[in-house]
Amino acid sequence: MPTALRKKNQLLLVKIETTYDTDPTPAAATESILAIDPQIKESIEPGRRPAQVGSLSRLPSVDGSKFVEVTFKVELKGSGTAGTAPRIGPLLRACGFDQTIVASTSVTYKPISANFESVTFYFFIDGRRHIITGTRGDPKLFFEAGQFPMLDLTFKGRYAASTLVALPTPTLETTLPQICKSCNFQYNSKNTLVLKSVNIEMNNTVVPRPSLNDANSIVGFEITGRDPMVTIDPEMIIETSYAFRTDAFTNQRQISWVVGATAGNICTITIPKFNPYFPEYADRDEIMVETIKGEASQNTGNDEIEIVFT
Repeated sequence: MPTALRKKNQLLLVKIETTYDTDPTPAAATESILAIDPQIKESIEPGRRPAQVGSLSRLPSVDGSKFVEVTFKVELKGSGTAGTAPRIGPLLRACGFDQTIVASTSVTYKPISANFESVTFYFFIDGRRHIITGTRGDPKLFFEAGQFPMLDLTFKGRYAASTLVALPTPTLETTLPQICKSCNFQYNSKNTLVLKSVNIEMNNTVVPRPSLNDANSIVGFEITGRDPMVTIDPEMIIETSYAFRTDAFTNQRQISWVVGATAGNICTITIPKFNPYFPEYADRDEIMVETIKGEASQNTGNDEIEIVFT
C-alpha cells in the first residue's frame, strides 16, 4: 500500500540567485527557514477551446501558461550576531529590499527601485520536492503587543515539475524571536500612546513576463511598483493632547519602534514620513481606539521604511 504524504513533514529552503532563474542549490544545513503554514499553488492556465461542435458539449482544454505561488509566514528576527545577516534576509531581498551589512554592528534593509534580486525555493512536502526559481514577492509585517513580530509573504516564481526526493535533515536556526514589548513606539517623538499593533503592507506589484519563447509562456517575474501602507491603532486621547485629524493628509510624521533588547536580535523599524489618513473609530474591549491608516512616503527616495538589526 502506498505511503501517504504528511502535511507536517514540510521543509522550505531558500537562497539568493546570483543569476536570475539559475538554481543556486540551497542547502538544508544553512538555508532552511522556519516557515509557518507554507502553501504552494501550481497555477496552470487552461487553454480553452470554444469551438462550435454542433451541440452544447465542449472540447477539452490544454495546459497553458504556468507559474508557482508560494505563501508562508516567518518570525521577524535577527541572526543572533550583530552584523551577521539573518536567515530571513534573502526573503526581504527578493521582496525589493537592499541589504547593507556593517561588520559586527548592523544589518539594514531598505527598499530599492532597480536591480531587484530573486531567490530559489526548495519546497519539500514529505517525499516530494518542488524547485521554484526566479522568485520575487510581496511582504507584510505584523507587530502585536505580547506576540512575536511576523512576516507574511507571497512569492511568485517559475514552474517546474515536482520530483520524488527524500526529505533532507535540516540544521535549524536557534535564535529565539523577541516579544513585542517595551518597544518605545514613537509618533512624532510622542512615546506615550497606548496601541496594540502596527501593520505594514508593502503592496509590491509583482508581474509576469509573458514570452512566446518560454516553455511555460512566462519567462519570469518583475517588481514594477509598490504602495507601502501602515496601520496603527492607538487608544483615543483628548484632541488637545494629540490631534491626529490635524495631521491627516497634512503633516508627515516619523514613526519608529524597537523589538528586542539582545545584541544581534534587536530590530528597529523607522518610517520617516508617515502620511496619515483620517482616523476611524473602533473599540478594543470597550475601550475606544482610533484606527489610523496611512502612507509610508519617501523622504529622499527609497527610504520610506528602514529595518535595522543590531
